[in-house]
Amino acid sequence: MTVSYENSFENCAIYLPALSFGYARFAHNGAFRRPLPFAAQDLNFLNPQSKLFHYPWALFSAGQAAKSINENDPPTMVSERNRDRSIVVGDSGGYQVQTGKIVYRGPETVRRMMRWMEANTDFSMVLDFPTGGIKSGQIATHTARLRKEGHGPLIDQGAASNRQAEDFNAALVQTSLNNQQFVVERAPDATKFLNVLQGRTEAESKAWYEHVKHYAFEGWSFAAGHREDFSLLLQRLIDLRDDGLLENARWVHILGKSELDLACLYTVVQRAVRRHIHPTLQFSFDSASHSLMSGNYQVYGGAFLDKKGWSMVGMSVGDTSLVGSQQGLGDYLSSGVLTLPRTREAEFGYRPRFHPADTAVSRKITVGDICVDAAKQNPWDTASFYIVANHNIEAIVRAMKLAHSTFFDPKDVLKVPSRARIIRDIVDMVFTSDQPDKLIRECRAVLMH
Repeated sequence: MTVSYENSFENCAIYLPALSFGYARFAHNGAFRRPLPFAAQDLNFLNPQSKLFHYPWALFSAGQAAKSINENDPPTMVSERNRDRSIVVGDSGGYQVQTGKIVYRGPETVRRMMRWMEANTDFSMVLDFPTGGIKSGQIATHTARLRKEGHGPLIDQGAASNRQAEDFNAALVQTSLNNQQFVVERAPDATKFLNVLQGRTEAESKAWYEHVKHYAFEGWSFAAGHREDFSLLLQRLIDLRDDGLLENARWVHILGKSELDLACLYTVVQRAVRRHIHPTLQFSFDSASHSLMSGNYQVYGGAFLDKKGWSMVGMSVGDTSLVGSQQGLGDYLSSGVLTLPRTREAEFGYRPRFHPADTAVSRKITVGDICVDAAKQNPWDTASFYIVANHNIEAIVRAMKLAHSTFFDPKDVLKVPSRARIIRDIVDMVFTSDQPDKLIRECRAVLMH
């Protein structure tokens, strides 16, 4: 019987597995070249009829799928889904454009990303230029280009006004130019756009916010330092509240994080916002860890809930000695071969509980269904990667469900890492305080680590 997680995250921030284009295409119309107990289309977890599991949320990046757009672009599990039973958030591909993985050709590239998101996704990030590319020098290339294009005065004016570095202001100028194009050229009602907030420090975050807040999009996305520095996230949410910019928002997304304790804290923030500002505003967050793990021959074995820290635990299943093994994957993962993080028994007198990953894939296949070719150093084939990615996605979803039930159960309060408990209490105080800015400043040392 198919397990559906459609109703498992009521009033919670929602985890979005970030799909690779290869997975999304294969899960729609691929075919296994060897016998397996399910079809390739069952990997499509957006489909309620999947024989594995149903999870109606995902993130799909234009940087993955919109490298070119033409009439022959292949369909995917995203493009062909039932939109009444699923929500897909689109990432704009700004990282790939900034780093040169997608050649930037000015408004043509911006338009291509926008049109793809309009055709495929329900909510979409605008095409920002991430501040993460400043330290690596990737923005510097675009700074020089912008000056050649005549935008140097805008960069200099921004630097004089906000006192931030040249490359920061170049990223901000390019993002603003893209935002303006989105406003003018967007197709009405095709997708709902999220205004992206970048910034690695409070000064950068504030400068970015003040520069882009007037763009009338349908929601907000938090990137860079906002993802785990709660002083930045909370301060900008208070600014949005005070500027009246949350009342009509439809969605808030936090880019590129899926740690279990952070997920629960994002839910804490969502619930506070719903109580005090907007009763139905939905938060979400994403990561591609399931795909990155699979790409490195790693399988999630389960979740380790230690009051000193929560984590997903992975293991390598890429040994040629496993070719032909008839042991069930689930039995293998729970058999003791998985090396767990060091317990705290000697130091604190308790043994944290490990929760094995019990997924549809782990119940249906053997280890030999993953390790299939003894002639290769790493004995996986293409099907192996996609099958393990599906297992990893459901393992994370189940761990998210477990983490939330633990985090919000008063009986389990001492199982929650102390830092997360402290931040939870501060979040509740921030949204009821008559001096939230002062409270955030005073608690910054706790909130930012």
